[in-house]
Amino acid sequence: MGGWLPVLALLAIYMRDHLGSSVLAAMATILVIQTVASVVSLFAGSFASRWGGRLTLLIGTAGMMGFAGLLSLIREGWHVIALAPLAGLVVPFFWTGTSTYLLQAVAPARRGAGTGVNAFVMTLAPGVSGPILTWLGQAIGIWATILGGAGLLAISSLVVLSPLPELDSGSGPAVAQKRFPLAGYLRLLSDRLNLAAAFARLVSGLNFGVFQLLSALVLLDLTGQLASVGFYLTAGAIGGGASQVLVGSLSDRIGRRNLLAGSMLIGAGASLLFWHSQILSVLLLAAAMQSFSHAAYHTLITAISGDLVQPAEIPAISGLHTSMFSTGMIAGALLAGLLWQVDHRVAFLVSAALFAPALYSVLALPRRTLRP
Repeated sequence: MGGWLPVLALLAIYMRDHLGSSVLAAMATILVIQTVASVVSLFAGSFASRWGGRLTLLIGTAGMMGFAGLLSLIREGWHVIALAPLAGLVVPFFWTGTSTYLLQAVAPARRGAGTGVNAFVMTLAPGVSGPILTWLGQAIGIWATILGGAGLLAISSLVVLSPLPELDSGSGPAVAQKRFPLAGYLRLLSDRLNLAAAFARLVSGLNFGVFQLLSALVLLDLTGQLASVGFYLTAGAIGGGASQVLVGSLSDRIGRRNLLAGSMLIGAGASLLFWHSQILSVLLLAAAMQSFSHAAYHTLITAISGDLVQPAEIPAISGLHTSMFSTGMIAGALLAGLLWQVDHRVAFLVSAALFAPALYSVLALPRRTLRP
């Protein structure tokens, strides 16, 4: 994530200010990525069921490295849109592989702590790399930021390829060597608890889509400095970092539902601040709040999804949640791109309002979701 998130955060700036395109073109790029990803995620879940989380994660990480490397070479806006399907193909393998490997590696009683540590690392990494990569962009060119992100993804691929152990070779629970049928996803969604968790994931994706497309543009237009995006990523790391270890561990003790509901309220507050404030320090506070809430969604919804299914269904539920997140990002990117033409910030207000039905869905879950 230290390589990938800065690339995503700068995508709209790269296309608008350096490739001569527009915010609508950046919206189209995200739509292509997430439309492909929403379908491929289901196949990634089936792939992980057969081949395991490690290989699934490796395909995703190496593919993201390739996308970022090619993106750094592009000099025309339409080339980015043409390249977007590659990201849509590989990103689902990264997220599905990560969730599958994590849920299979950690004992159910410590699932919240495990997902919390994972969210902590994923949030901290761009907070450390973001200022360095954006400094490179300010000093050399934004292509250097993107190429630096590709370099970090290359290192990640090597880590997955070598030190990361296979879970089905004695270091963890065995991977189910059986393909999960696509019709099985409908069966998973027929369970009202799975459906409630999936809807919460969809709304979290919508909110993230709005922030991904617009937050860096809002900061750059306010300050005129690319470095402000690096500070934004650092504020996010502070807000969403070590707190996730506490959130995850606490969810193992007291249950996950109420913590998730509280995190959604914080996320709605962050969206309202981005909609209303013109003060950089307030926007950085909102960035910390948004990062905390987004990391908490990952910590808690991932743990909840593992709680609600049988071990053999973990790869499939991971793929399903990746698909729901991508579908939410499609809606968020559409919302942000189209409303940008009317008011640059009103999409944040709409995304805050959409937390209301998600909160209702979350409160339908039991306080403790781990099934005996």
